[in-house]
Amino acid sequence: MKFISIVFAVFFLNNIIATNSYLGYSATLNTNHFQEDIFITPNPLIKEYIKNYLITIENSQTIKLGGEKISGNIIITNLYNQVHHKPLWSNLKNRKDLVKILDNAYYEGLNSKDYHVDFIKKYNTQIQRGEKLNPDKIAVADIIMTDAILTYSYHLIRGKVHPVKLDPNWNYSSKHVPDSAEFKLLHCLKTNTLQSGIDSICSELPLYQKLCSWFAKYDSIHKAGGEVPSIKYPGKALKLGDSLAAVKELKISLRAYEHPIDTIDNKFDEDLESALIKFQIQNGLESDGIAGKNTYKALNISIKERLDIIRVNLERVRWLNNELPPEFLLVNIADFNLYIYRNKQIDYRSRVVVGKEQHQTPVFTSQINYLVFNPTWTVPYSIATKEILPKLKHDSLYLQNRNMTLLSGGSEINPSKVDFSKFSERNFPYTIRQEPGSNNALGQVKFIFPNKHTVYLHDTPSKSYFSRTERAFSHGCIRVHNPLLLVEELLGSQGYNQKKISQTLKTKKQQNVHLKKAMTVMILYMTCYENYEDHEVYFYRDIYGRDKKLLSELKKPR
Repeated sequence: MKFISIVFAVFFLNNIIATNSYLGYSATLNTNHFQEDIFITPNPLIKEYIKNYLITIENSQTIKLGGEKISGNIIITNLYNQVHHKPLWSNLKNRKDLVKILDNAYYEGLNSKDYHVDFIKKYNTQIQRGEKLNPDKIAVADIIMTDAILTYSYHLIRGKVHPVKLDPNWNYSSKHVPDSAEFKLLHCLKTNTLQSGIDSICSELPLYQKLCSWFAKYDSIHKAGGEVPSIKYPGKALKLGDSLAAVKELKISLRAYEHPIDTIDNKFDEDLESALIKFQIQNGLESDGIAGKNTYKALNISIKERLDIIRVNLERVRWLNNELPPEFLLVNIADFNLYIYRNKQIDYRSRVVVGKEQHQTPVFTSQINYLVFNPTWTVPYSIATKEILPKLKHDSLYLQNRNMTLLSGGSEINPSKVDFSKFSERNFPYTIRQEPGSNNALGQVKFIFPNKHTVYLHDTPSKSYFSRTERAFSHGCIRVHNPLLLVEELLGSQGYNQKKISQTLKTKKQQNVHLKKAMTVMILYMTCYENYEDHEVYFYRDIYGRDKKLLSELKKPR
């Protein structure tokens, strides 16, 4: 797959193309001679080799130069055309900066080997030793270095893995490359400012920089030989008051996670309980202060595994546009919470229930346009045929007892006169609708945002799930805890306080209320982030197995 889009061309050629127009962007190029390295004697053959290799690159999907894979694209060709095929990397400082930048790719959760770093280091060593290199090799090395910085830049801006490859439902806008940074390659090379140019194109979202910091912290622990000790589950959960050898091991393990444990002995005391609760909260576990199987499993996650978790979430942030609206609603599937952000701060938070593993809530973005009070629920065909139809075959009053109506072509049908044994999942001709009421599956209100998945936020009569730590129990839609508070958050400026909301619900009639200003909804899947309250990194279980798939793609050579 070609790694640079047409939009990316604009990004690098904006303000550097000599008397040329490219997709509406026109600019001029100062082609002053770049400072030559003292070890490289200018040779017109270098330009000829570059020119010939560029013809091959432009007409190929991929080629091998110097044993390195180069993706065919027009960007490199256009770039060299503007400098009349002169080598771009004759300056020693630029080459050293390039190596430093590529080595640092690791701390962005990327692999520096994807960007020819070993080849470039070897080439620099040969130059610094004063080895005589033929023009062909110099030309090849120059093109490889250009390919390296362009590829790395693109990965920083939009990610290495295309999100649609993992999830065809992805519909977020990518960063607008020409507007996202001031990095212009030729200008950076001429002014020896390659590092500042790269710094300018990293994600501007605070979450990204915070994850980078945590990656560096865990990596420093890992490289210093630090590791969480493996700890075996003792066969029973440990709790306050226990006194046995396994408690001592538990204390040692928690201390390795930098939780303050003063006394390393066999007594499960209040200090251990407090440290354990904090660890459980930071790992998305039930915070009961009891060390059960799930707690032991989290304690045995290695530093390397945590680095990989941060790595995949850095990639997810790179997929997001820097230009977030001043106000938006975010649902993080992995931590089972809903947030409203206003002016870059969390202004409202609520627990949610998301889809089961077999009914996964999709990742996408939309806008809440309106709310429905006292909603009816049209039962999805899959639920009607797989879950309700078998019950109808044995209980003709099933629908009546649940305030449900059987419909055919919009007309109500008496279910007692239907022989449901004739039907299966393949030929069920009816629609089932649940009328408004206390037992309605959608509760008292639903929040509508257009999407192809028929997913929305809604109330629920099943409140018990909200008391659980992991809340993946729905068929894909998102159930909201205390939804009437969310109604007030969205419609408060339109006069909907709790009194008016209550009055509206008492009518028992379905009523749609449109927002004067639609609210952006972002549904994401982030399995780690820095908590906004205590500024610690929190990890959550990969309930849908998406981390593993993304990590596999990140590890593949480009």
